[in-house]
Amino acid sequence: MTMYSVIDAVRVFLRLLSLAMFVYWILTLLRFNSRLVELLAKFIYPFVRPFRRPAMWVMRRTGWPIDFTLWFAMIGVNIVSELLLVLYARVFLPLGLY
Repeated sequence: MTMYSVIDAVRVFLRLLSLAMFVYWILTLLRFNSRLVELLAKFIYPFVRPFRRPAMWVMRRTGWPIDFTLWFAMIGVNIVSELLLVLYARVFLPLGLY
């Protein structure tokens, strides 16, 4: 297995995670309660939990009643995904690790 395959697999997982966060956000926005929402919550919460404190800080600071946790988490996942490509292009390719 090549280094690009590993990075590509991680990026696919991160895209699925971002999609799951978006679907969860839409379903909770519509107040849709089902087993699907519970499964999505169990899947995404370990990844969303680190973003809870900054989101709460923004809510207290601005006074807005909007939870930015999922939004911050989606931005973080997308940043990590892009950083993986940069890591591959700048580190692994010059070393000859395809």
